[in-house]
Amino acid sequence: MPNLLESYRVLGVKVGANLVDVTTSYRQLCREYHPDISDNPEAEELMKQVNIAYTVLREKFKREAALRDKQSNIRTVRRPSPSTPVEKQEKTPEQSAHSYSAAQAKHREQVEEAVVSAEAEAESKAILHSYFEALNKYDYIKAYSFLSAHDKNNITLESFTEWRESVAKLFPMREFKIAGGSSIAVVTWGGNRIFQARKFRVLITEDNYAASSTHSGQHDKLVVIENGRWGVFLGYKEVSELTQAFKKRFESKKKRDIEKHREEYIAGLNTEYDMLNMKGMRKAVTKELYRQRRYGGAMTFAALSVKLPNDKTAGETELLRSAAKTINGTLREIDIPAYAGDGIFAVMFVELSKRNAENIVSRLAEFIKKNAGGKLGENAEIVYNYESWSENKHADIETINSVLLKFGKKI
Repeated sequence: MPNLLESYRVLGVKVGANLVDVTTSYRQLCREYHPDISDNPEAEELMKQVNIAYTVLREKFKREAALRDKQSNIRTVRRPSPSTPVEKQEKTPEQSAHSYSAAQAKHREQVEEAVVSAEAEAESKAILHSYFEALNKYDYIKAYSFLSAHDKNNITLESFTEWRESVAKLFPMREFKIAGGSSIAVVTWGGNRIFQARKFRVLITEDNYAASSTHSGQHDKLVVIENGRWGVFLGYKEVSELTQAFKKRFESKKKRDIEKHREEYIAGLNTEYDMLNMKGMRKAVTKELYRQRRYGGAMTFAALSVKLPNDKTAGETELLRSAAKTINGTLREIDIPAYAGDGIFAVMFVELSKRNAENIVSRLAEFIKKNAGGKLGENAEIVYNYESWSENKHADIETINSVLLKFGKKI
């Protein structure tokens, strides 16, 4: 058996409508969904729901009428207080009964309003939770389904998806939660449309790989009811301008992030080999992983080992410096090399796809051999291992370390 709130919605009338409005709506729905008239294949089921809803509301009105009749027949005798002045006029039993009936009716209305308000708030809050849950999962088709009818008439699914994707690029891995509390608001649109709405305070958090780049904020979100259905109200007729604004901010932030990353990398170089140590490499790789997750693009991580002969000579230091010089001279500025000790070199190749990785890494090993000359010795060799990620496949620290662990190292 549906509750009162659901019954009002099934009949398409506002909560608290009188018997005349309920009956009128019921008759209109009967003419629309009666199986003998309607061609709708679901007419019989819809008519069944309408009948149940009308029965629930009709019984509600009957109970209220019976309660009013019962209270109007109550007779009470009020004993006058000895201290009551003679000139004070006492209420008649009929007046007392009427006052009691009015107080009871007012209390009952307040209780019903409180119940309806609690149910409405719970449902509107559930709609908002579902909307943000879909956004967190990047399910924009599902998120679009929670929009109000007004927004759907002004925003296409394509433009909504493009807008949300531009926001997700600027604020990746963002979570939305209800911070708590809601207030009733009236939304007027176009000067003649008024929505019943609830305004929620929404908490926004952003968690990245780098702890220092965590941000949070709050904003208000409206949930409106239209024709008995709750929906998220964005209030945007066009999202194209917002989309362009987010894309512009995204490109600007991307440029700032890359410049800042390069400055931090240069500041952390090892002065002896002009390379990062493994601690600095971990910090640089962490930032690069986040950058790839945010902006996309291909990426390759490689490890090279200069295996010296069993009879190590005094030229070992010169050999490693020669290899470091070769790596630094061959790579681009945006690539990140590091020296791990024991002849282990690690390189993060930015924007290097899997298709070109084998060629680049093997050529780098050949350059090291060529520049080292006779310092390698007959039994010395250079071996390498690498892993690549495409734009749609994000890397992480575990897969990075899987490359280094084959050489007994990790970052």
